Amino acid sequence: MKIENVAFLIPIYTPHYPFIYNLINKLEVNDIQIDIHLVFSNIEDHNNFSMKNKINSIILPESYQTNSIITYKKFFGLQHLSNSKYDYIICCDSEIDIICNNFTNQIINDKIKQIFDNKTIYAGNVSIHGADIRLQTSANLFPEKYEYLRDITNNFTLYFWWSDLPVYRREDIIPFFNTINYDNIVFEHFDYIIYQYYLILYNEFKIIDTTPIINLGWSLEILKTTDNNILNALLSINYGFSWNNINFYKLNQQFIESQKGFLIYHLNINNWW
Repeated sequence: MKIENVAFLIPIYTPHYPFIYNLINKLEVNDIQIDIHLVFSNIEDHNNFSMKNKINSIILPESYQTNSIITYKKFFGLQHLSNSKYDYIICCDSEIDIICNNFTNQIINDKIKQIFDNKTIYAGNVSIHGADIRLQTSANLFPEKYEYLRDITNNFTLYFWWSDLPVYRREDIIPFFNTINYDNIVFEHFDYIIYQYYLILYNEFKIIDTTPIINLGWSLEILKTTDNNILNALLSINYGFSWNNINFYKLNQQFIESQKGFLIYHLNINNWW
């Protein structure tokens, strides 16, 4: 089965090569074809990757300078794909796995369409931890809209990092990079937070505070529950369960697969929370 209009874009470094090797092998065993674009920091890292013939390589230029290598690699890769054949680009880290039965062209495209049709960003209230610096710093790439972003995030306390599938619409990439300047990004600039700010400002996306609904004072990145009331509450606000952290998946495998979830992430931090 060939998935043609969606691709993976993943920044990679040597210690995480095994995750991608496992992903490639699983795709092949299950006869699933999807383009994987890996962003390497340098030619040496690229040369050390043993499955180069299975992926598409993007290598940073020798002269690059950045204080946020992960976000820089993602943005560099997105610009590289801005005129590609893909409609959507899933831009994530390497510690991922697929749910084979749901990793189909129809399901992936339906789930992505749901995200862009619903125009909803799922956030948790992190005020008990203090305003999150990632939200504030990412907002400074939109200086004229900074105060508006402060307002709609409740003074930068509504946190949505990786609550949902980190997917970019290719048609947005050029106008997105025409809007921001990432020459001087720092570690606290998180790529998908920045893109979601763009969707809020220019595509009428809205933020939902999920904390009163599920009593989680963080994004859905750390969702870990078997409470059917919480699961049903998320369904009631059209949450798609497209991608799920490994802990949540292990607790709710049957439910997640029934909801057509297709990606698992955070494989490397199984007992982080």
